[in-house]
Amino acid sequence: MVSSNLSRSGDNCPTPYYYRAFGLTIASALPCPELLPAEGAAEVTIRYGTVPDGLESVQRQGVCFQVNSEAFLLKLNTIAKYLVTAGKQIIIERAAGAQDNEVRLFLLGSAFAALLQQRGLLPLHGCAVEVNGGAAVFVGLSGCGKSTLAEALHQRGYRIMADDVCVISFASSGTPLVISAYPQLKLWADALKKLGRDPRGLPLVRAGLEKYGLPLKDGFSGNPSPLQRVYELAESNSQELELIPLQGLDKLTVLMRHTYRPQFLAGTLGKKRHFEQCGQAAQHCRVSRLVRPRTPFRLTELADLVEEDWA
Repeated sequence: MVSSNLSRSGDNCPTPYYYRAFGLTIASALPCPELLPAEGAAEVTIRYGTVPDGLESVQRQGVCFQVNSEAFLLKLNTIAKYLVTAGKQIIIERAAGAQDNEVRLFLLGSAFAALLQQRGLLPLHGCAVEVNGGAAVFVGLSGCGKSTLAEALHQRGYRIMADDVCVISFASSGTPLVISAYPQLKLWADALKKLGRDPRGLPLVRAGLEKYGLPLKDGFSGNPSPLQRVYELAESNSQELELIPLQGLDKLTVLMRHTYRPQFLAGTLGKKRHFEQCGQAAQHCRVSRLVRPRTPFRLTELADLVEEDWA
């Protein structure tokens, strides 16, 4: 790994940090300690530079983003602007006083999700766990317990493949593959308590949030694995735990609903590809709804139920 940094002003320094994540070799001006070091030719470049305030021929836009057929722009006034192009490059223009962890949070989340979409991949909002020679993916709304359940399974000896942004690639054989992200889980302080983890010494994901980055060390799998199962986590007023197998359009709907930032998809072609990818993934895996009571969490029983399903 090269240990020096690109200058914040642009392209003058030839020695970025090299990393591996999402199946890609990355040359980055910004140090990203969450990622694994790598060597070789970069497939993605992250550098500092000037980012425009708007794109031409905008096809979709929201409060903080714009998309056209060639680029994605994310604008976060107190943190940074990110320009993502051709699935190969991310340019960052930092806001004054922005902290590295804040810049990385949106770089490795929304900006990379857009880049992965540009490369024809399907990012899901979920966690992936390696099991029985394949991968199980837990999807659901923010705060539903995806990362907490993944860490509970990690403590039982299973290896984690991805957290938050879970990437599905479609091999030439047609089999959907889950591509490993990087060896970290992001967990709230109360979740760490449930799991018997001490947050002291762990890095904050972002100042002002009691959410921490938990390094996985040996509990990470860096190998692509066939997508075997998808579990949608849901809450209920009932005190019962339920595992409900889904069929047909219900399977497709879960995958489409829990795509990471589907609003970033540009144009008719992007939406058509998204629909086809979700359909292909649904055909090749089991999809179930995993229902738990709103309170208490019943984490041990939830992990037991998942293990029974795998067995």
